[in-house]
Amino acid sequence: MLRIITAYTLLTLSAAIANESQTTDFASEKLFQIASKEENFYKRLAEDPEFYTEADMDQRVNELVQSYRAYLTEQPNDVSALILYGKLLRRVELYDEAFTAFLKADSLDPKLAVVKQQIGTHLAEQNKGRAALPFYLTAIELEPKTALYHFSLGQLLHQFRDDYVSEKVFTANALEREMLKAYRQAVNLEPENFAYTMRLGEAYYDMSSPDWRAALLQWNKALKNFGEMEPLRAEIINLHRANVLVKLGRLEEAQALTDAITHPNLQHSKQKVLDSILVH
Repeated sequence: MLRIITAYTLLTLSAAIANESQTTDFASEKLFQIASKEENFYKRLAEDPEFYTEADMDQRVNELVQSYRAYLTEQPNDVSALILYGKLLRRVELYDEAFTAFLKADSLDPKLAVVKQQIGTHLAEQNKGRAALPFYLTAIELEPKTALYHFSLGQLLHQFRDDYVSEKVFTANALEREMLKAYRQAVNLEPENFAYTMRLGEAYYDMSSPDWRAALLQWNKALKNFGEMEPLRAEIINLHRANVLVKLGRLEEAQALTDAITHPNLQHSKQKVLDSILVH
């Protein structure tokens, strides 16, 4: 059954389907209708997550899956349909079937970044980091302005860093450099994405010899971009700023920032920073 995460996720899915509908040269009106039906399904769920019962959701998802399968029986080489079908299969956790759909789409058109990314993601999930890497790199080569592809590369390098180093795909220093570069490029392309900004800042903790001054600059920039939007975000960022200030030996500044953290959910993290100040 479709996993419902957040209204934002569902709206994003709906927008993605709508964009696909507008920009793809569908082979027939039938495929457009299936894609529109899927878009409306996500939109309805985003508006009211309780609108469908679990049984209704299962039925509607199964209907969508069967609609794509029937269409592909008639049009087996429709790349747009294979992509939409593959994405739906991943959402309902039919990963092997989705992988087969993307492999066929890739054989029909090897110049589609979204297909390369999807194949790479499946391989990474199968713990095949070395096989996944060229697909991620090709996706970036095909669509260098898509932030998600750069962010995903950073995640891949982080996940398989030990394998890549031991197999001499990268030296340790080169891998860390490329990982940070990938996250930074994602943030440059989508500076409004809070998750990307957070991961870039956190990536400095993953470095063997972190440049803490550069890390502080990054967290300062994050505070400027996101701190006024939501108090909780500001306090999360300030905890990171305080932590980095400790690393730099600027203990009084770190203490002042940490003392100002008041959100109940952050008290455990606050105490860890306070403990690190005491150690220094």
